[in-house]
Amino acid sequence: MRLASRQRHRAYTLIEVMIVTSIIGIVMMGMRSAFLRITARSQATVFRNDCRVFTEAFSRYAHEKGSYPADQTVAGTVPLGTDDYLGKTSWLRTTPLGGNYDWDNKDAHNSLGVTFNAAIKVVGCTWTLENLQMLDEWLDDGNLTTGNIRVTDAGSTVFFVIESAP
Repeated sequence: MRLASRQRHRAYTLIEVMIVTSIIGIVMMGMRSAFLRITARSQATVFRNDCRVFTEAFSRYAHEKGSYPADQTVAGTVPLGTDDYLGKTSWLRTTPLGGNYDWDNKDAHNSLGVTFNAAIKVVGCTWTLENLQMLDEWLDDGNLTTGNIRVTDAGSTVFFVIESAP
């Protein structure tokens, strides 16, 4: 009878395991920043689409009624008389930028000191100023104080200007 020979098993050393773990960690960090960028870009696209839909609804309202709706609302509520225009939109949900949508017109007083004939406002924005800057570069003129996208209150309030005052 033959005795079974012992087989030698080779295992990974602690150093080899640590190197592989470190490499995986570095790759994951790179993927995380890319994932955050892609997520921000998709949220910016949703915001742009929301603003397009809302602009169309408010413009249709102004065309049919002769002026934009009155500024008698608080954030997260539908402006008076616009139920038929905004009814099936995403006006009442949390915005892609965080916070709620609000309506601003020539009667509103805002912290920019600027009067708009019509603007969609995001109140309670949770995006960083860096992300808002990227949003403005993607969708507007790259300047947070000019163009259609304007930011105030250290980034917590974002305006999408439909029509500037003359």
